[in-house]
Amino acid sequence: FMASQSSAAATQTQSDQTQSDQTQSDQTQSDQTQSDQTQAAQTQATNHTASISWQEWNAESFEQAQREQKFILLDLVAVWCHWCHVMDAKTYADPQVQALIEQHYVAVQADHDARPDLAERYRRWGWPATIVLTPDGREIVKRAGYIAPEGMAKLLQAIVDDPSPERQRGLLPTTFSDSPQLHANTRKTLLQRHVDSFDPELGGLKINQKFVDADTVEYDLQQARQGDTAAAIRARKTLDAGLALIDPAFGGAYQYSIFGDWQHPDYEKIVLSQARYLRLYAQAAQLFNEPAYRQAVNDVLRYVDDFLTAPNGAFYTSQDADVTQGERAHDYFALNRQQRLAIGIPRVDQHQYSYHNGLLIEALSEAYRAL
Repeated sequence: FMASQSSAAATQTQSDQTQSDQTQSDQTQSDQTQSDQTQAAQTQATNHTASISWQEWNAESFEQAQREQKFILLDLVAVWCHWCHVMDAKTYADPQVQALIEQHYVAVQADHDARPDLAERYRRWGWPATIVLTPDGREIVKRAGYIAPEGMAKLLQAIVDDPSPERQRGLLPTTFSDSPQLHANTRKTLLQRHVDSFDPELGGLKINQKFVDADTVEYDLQQARQGDTAAAIRARKTLDAGLALIDPAFGGAYQYSIFGDWQHPDYEKIVLSQARYLRLYAQAAQLFNEPAYRQAVNDVLRYVDDFLTAPNGAFYTSQDADVTQGERAHDYFALNRQQRLAIGIPRVDQHQYSYHNGLLIEALSEAYRAL
C-alpha cells in the first residue's frame, strides 16, 4: 500500500500542527488502554448474561444444524453499534428467547468488519442484521435493526410453526443490455435520480440519515471541476452541513446523524468514515480553496493519529458509540476533551484489516496533496 510513505507524510503534517497537544495525546493513549480493558470486561459480562452458545459462520455450524435439524440464526453485528449492544444485553438475555434458540436454532454471530462478504450481502438489513436460514443455506427471514425480546420470541416461534421463506421484495432482471456502453436514456435517468436524491434545504440525501455520501459528493466534485455550477452547489451544501459531524473535542467524524438533520449524531467513529471524510474534504479543499475544509482534514487526521493508529503504524477499525455498552452517551460527547479523558474513552476495536487500511492510506495521500 506504500504505507510508510503515504501515512508518514500525512502523519508528519498533522504532527506539525498539533505539537502542543502531545501531552494530551499521551494521556489519551493511557486512558484508551484502561478503557479498553474495562469495556472488554463489560462485553464478557454481557455475553455471559446472554448465555447463548454463539458459533462462527462456517461449514461446521451448518453441519450441526443439519445434524440436529435446527435452523441457523445469524446475528450480524458491528462492535461499535449501540443497538447491537442493546440487543445482546436485552433480547438475547431474555429467557424465552434463549429457550427457543436452544431448542430450535444454531446461533451464529459474526462481526461485519471481520466478514465483509456477509456485510455486503446483508448491508440493507444492518446493524444488527438478523437472518434465519435453513441448514442448506436458504434464507427464511431477514430483519433490520433492533428487535425487542417479545418481538424476537414471536419471530422465532413463527418460523418454527411455518418455515416457509418470506417473499422477496423486488424482482431480478430478466433482460440484460447487449452493449457495455451506458445507453443515453439510461444515463439521463441516472443523472436525474442523482439530482432528485439531493436535499436542497439541508444537504445530503433525502433520507432520514444524514451523512456525507461518498458517491454523490465525489461525482459532484468531479463535475464541478469541469465547470458544472449546479454540481458545485450540491457538493458544497453537503460538505458544509457535514462539518457538524466532526467531533469538536477529539476530532474525527461521526458516522451519521438521525432524525433527518445533522444535529443528532450516532457517535461511533468508523475508520471507513474517516477515510471518506479525508478524501472528500481534501478534494474539496483543493477545488474550492476553502479553509474550513482544510480544517476538517486536520481534525480527522488528529483523531486518526490519537486514537486509531496502532504501534506498528497500521490502523484500527473503529471506536464505539457508547462509553458503557448499551447506554447512550449524549452527555459524555457534550463534554470537552479533558472532561472526557477524566472519565475514559469508548472502546477502540483494535483489529487491523487490509481493506480498511488500504482505503485510509489512499485518503492520507489525498490529504497530503491538499495540505
